[in-house]
Amino acid sequence: MISIKELDRDKLDDFIQYLTIHLSENGQNGTVLFQPLSKQQSELSNNWKEKFEDGMNKKNNETGWRKVWVAINEENKIVGHIDIRSHNQLNSEHRVLLGMGVDSNFRNLKIGQKLVEFVIGYCRDNQKISWIDLQVLTNNLPAIKLYEKMNFEQLSITKDMFRIDGCSFDYTSMTLNVEN
Repeated sequence: MISIKELDRDKLDDFIQYLTIHLSENGQNGTVLFQPLSKQQSELSNNWKEKFEDGMNKKNNETGWRKVWVAINEENKIVGHIDIRSHNQLNSEHRVLLGMGVDSNFRNLKIGQKLVEFVIGYCRDNQKISWIDLQVLTNNLPAIKLYEKMNFEQLSITKDMFRIDGCSFDYTSMTLNVEN
């Protein structure tokens, strides 16, 4: 049984611990890269921690705001997360950027699907949000399949966006209109 809860500030340390482990798994043990970072760069920097904390401290009408939810299992352990945040351009308040991840030990249990369904519902209920945007490494086929299943539309592929450990990676941009 998985529950989805908004991340409380008093649980931020637990979330940072989860996210640190999650990032350390990026591209490890034959898995695809899910962040455009080399294995050596796949760690939670102080800058990332500050971005989460600063964004969570801002109101939804302020540039740089972020809202985070976590998937909690029966043992009260964080096993996944999803967040939306503002674009940092003027006049784009009607759009949000999506980020998410699932603990590698809990994949293939539809936790990612539940998280995406939850955030789509949240955005549909929020009159100010019209679009959910995301970018994903094109080689991350499980993520792309999930987003397509949830009716995200592929907008573009940026060829050779990243060069990581001597390999070229493309970047796929996707969007979902939540007003429909």
